[in-house]
This record gives sequence, structure tokens and C-alpha cells, in this order.
Amino acid sequence: MSLLTEVMQRPLDPGYAAAAERRRAAGDTRPGRPRALTALAALAVGVLLAVAGVRAATGAPEADRGRAGLLERVRAATERADDLAARAARLRAANAELATRLGGAPAAVAGARADALAVAAGAVPVTGPGVEVVLRDAAPDPTAASASSGRVVDRDLQLLVNGLWQAGAEAVAVNGLRLSSLSSIRAAGEAVLVDYRPLTPPYRVTAIGDPVGLQTRLASSVAGRYLQVLEDNYGIGVEVRARSGEDASTLPAAARLQLRAAAPPDGAGGTGAAGTVPGTGATAGADAGGGPP
Repeated sequence: MSLLTEVMQRPLDPGYAAAAERRRAAGDTRPGRPRALTALAALAVGVLLAVAGVRAATGAPEADRGRAGLLERVRAATERADDLAARAARLRAANAELATRLGGAPAAVAGARADALAVAAGAVPVTGPGVEVVLRDAAPDPTAASASSGRVVDRDLQLLVNGLWQAGAEAVAVNGLRLSSLSSIRAAGEAVLVDYRPLTPPYRVTAIGDPVGLQTRLASSVAGRYLQVLEDNYGIGVEVRARSGEDASTLPAAARLQLRAAAPPDGAGGTGAAGTVPGTGATAGADAGGGPP
């Protein structure tokens, strides 16, 4: 019983108590050292974490800065291309006016004929009534099998543009870019390109012509039925509205005009190179969705 009482009252060996008493008598503060070491270790870990965070914060924006720099270069190049296209248009107009003044009556007749063909070739700006078709990507659907199933792609715009030409459009532009027989509508990754220039949704396809006739013929065409399928099955937004009067559309001249082939009028020299339009110098159907049929 005395042993049990001793164990209950003094569970630790007396030697431990004696050693602790000797340390206190000698002024030894080692019992507090673990706490100090723990604090120092925590401080060191905190410093390491802070340094790692700073390095991560300075390293992560490198990719963002590279992307921002690339976007800036694209923007600057696009603005320069726009300026050069506007300058080329002014020079073409000045050359045509000068040629008319120097050439006399024959040149005036040729100039009048060129003016009549300029609209179809996309060489001059046009203003008039028409229709505007707006295509918007579908809202994100996490249950969809593919993330791209609800996104407008280049083929959608190609079919729509060709449908508008077939419906009687006199001029067509996509997001303000005038289309000609040399224009192209393509894709690069997830981006839609018109004449190699990237576009951002929504996509606004504007056509000049009789608003009622364009809407009626487009709705009954293959392109109109295709748009209905996009809207019903894929959730892509399709909006068609007429524009006339004060809301009439104004389309700029095409930025890319190049003489590919020419032939004498009235069939004097045949039809020229295969696939060309006599007298216009434009190649018919250069790319899908490019120009009037």
C-alpha cells in the first residue's frame, strides 16, 4: 500500500524533480529555450513563405506581360494597316480623277463605267438601306459535350455571307470590314479572321439592298434554315433587322483591292484568264464567303 500511495502522490521519479531544482538554483533557463526556438523557426518559415510569394508574384506576370506586349503589337500593326488602306484609297481616287481629266471624253466614259463597277468590286464606300444580321455565341453550358459547340465559327459566317449575296445584297461587311471577291473568311484556332484580321464577337454582318427582299429571300434560303438550326440546336443568338432611313448602313471601301486579270470589254479578247470577271479585274469566288456570286 505504501508503494501505491507513493506512486499516486509522486508519479515522477524523484531524480527528475531534483535535476529541475538544481537547474533553477543555477539560473538555467533552458526550459524556455524550446519556445524561443519555436518562435524563431516560425519566423524563418514565415520569411521563406514571404520570399516565395514575392517570387511567385513577380514571376507570374511575365506571361501576362508577354501576352500584353503581343496584343499591343497586333493593335499597332492593325492601326498601321488601317492607315495605309485609307491612304491607298485616297491615292486611287486621286489617280482616277487625274486620269479622267487628262484623258478627255474616252476617259470620262471609262471612268463612268468604272464607277458603276466600283460598288460591286468594293472599291468605294456605299450608304443605303439593307439588313443587319448579328450572331452571338451561346451562353456557356457546363453540361455540353464540347465547349466549342455553341461558338460562332468561320463556316457560319461564310454561309451567312453567301446567303446574303444570293438574296440580292449589293455590298456586304462583317464587323465593318467590307467584303470583295478577294476577301476570305477563315479561322485561326478559336479566332475568326476576315482578310486575315481577327474579329471579336458578336459578329455583325451588314448588307446593302432592299430590306424586305433581303429578309424574305434569306429566310427561305439554305443559309436562313442553317441560321435557324444554329439558334434552335446550339443556342447561338441570331438577330435579323432591317435598316433604312436615318438608320441606313454605311460600309467602307474594301481594304484589299488587287488587279488579278483583265480582259477587253465586249468579248473582244475572249474572257481572259479562267475564273475572272471581264472588265472588273476581280477573281470570282476567291474564297468562301468572299464576294458576290
